[in-house]
Amino acid sequence: MQKIYNQKFKETLYEEQLPNGLHVVIWYKKDYVSSNALIAVPYGSLDYRQLTSEGVYEVPCGTAHFLEHKLFEDPQKDVMAAFSAMGANVNAFTSYNETVYYFNTSKEDITEPLNLLLNFVQTLNITDESIEKEKGIIIQELLMYKQMPDIRLFNETFSAIYHDFPLKYDIGGSVESVTSITRTDLMECYRRNYHPANMYLVVVSAQDPQILMSVIKDNQSTKEFSTFEPIKRFQYQEPNTCVTLSGKFNMDVNTNKACLAFKLPIIIESSSERVLTEWGLRFLLEAYFTGMNAEYQDWLDNEIITDYFGYDIDLSKDYAILMFYNECNDITKFRTMITKQLEKMKKELIDEALITQLKRRYYGQAVRMFNSINDIGVTYIRDLFNHLDLFSSIEVINQVDTSVINKACDRIDLSNSTLVELTNDDKEENI
Repeated sequence: MQKIYNQKFKETLYEEQLPNGLHVVIWYKKDYVSSNALIAVPYGSLDYRQLTSEGVYEVPCGTAHFLEHKLFEDPQKDVMAAFSAMGANVNAFTSYNETVYYFNTSKEDITEPLNLLLNFVQTLNITDESIEKEKGIIIQELLMYKQMPDIRLFNETFSAIYHDFPLKYDIGGSVESVTSITRTDLMECYRRNYHPANMYLVVVSAQDPQILMSVIKDNQSTKEFSTFEPIKRFQYQEPNTCVTLSGKFNMDVNTNKACLAFKLPIIIESSSERVLTEWGLRFLLEAYFTGMNAEYQDWLDNEIITDYFGYDIDLSKDYAILMFYNECNDITKFRTMITKQLEKMKKELIDEALITQLKRRYYGQAVRMFNSINDIGVTYIRDLFNHLDLFSSIEVINQVDTSVINKACDRIDLSNSTLVELTNDDKEENI
């Protein structure tokens, strides 16, 4: 077990890869009352099509999310009730890039819930009957989300952007894809992805790391696993252009909403370059599209934007997108304002003093993450899956300067965009 101590952040963690391939990280938080443990697999909704040594392997969209649901099934006991009886809360989530199972507890000794976490995630008990029952539950969940304006707006925006890349599909899939999922699909996905060599266990606790590692090793020593066959995400030949320049759909909402999205070129140089670019863009967006900009109050006063207004930038190794969303009745004014500000942003430099101010703000927010046992594990895992070191990814913030910002700004391509409207009129939808 290797001890890692970060002098700057005063954080201590222990790492070891077990003989079966399981990568274990124990983050020692002395004097903390609560503990958090998570086990994660780099298998999310975007991985419905994968590359294996045998070629392309494909399952229906939503299979990763469906599998997350079914892992909680145990014919011998109620998994959630078992955690509760141990004084722990258990949950899970599936994202575009990973599936994570975790528990929180204030118990000093976390041996019992830790063993249970490992046992239920490393065991799949499903029947055709239970799968058919689960389909109804998940389909109701999908239909519920489809009635939520904000979620629907973003989903429709992704569909208007991407031709082939699976970001255009809901994480849970569709009614049609969920209906088509079989027991064979779930069993095969589990076999290919849920191998210890493809999983990571992160424990954040005040309990003695040596004791915790011993518990984990004892648990794993009683299990047998087949040889792991490497698997990776299918690489799509996604066009640079959006599917459509504009789109509209209708729902029963009080105020119309809109999302203006730009499809950006993917950064292929390195993970660190991608993170540095994203921070550079976040600095720019903060300077031009928040209350830090003197024009912001005028936009509110003139009802070009509302308090709902916001933006998001997401630069992944597989996709890159910049989105602005708003509640508005005058879509033209909203689009004109965003475009004008982006063009201005690409021409002007932001003040050095403002860069320093933003560095301090974002760096402080990042460092506060170490006070949250829940944030530590998820942040560590996501950085790991993106081939990044958590500590280094925080230090990237201090590397942002005018040259970084200028380079980041040059990556914004205003030529590939789509504007999706959510209205409450009765006109026919064109999405």
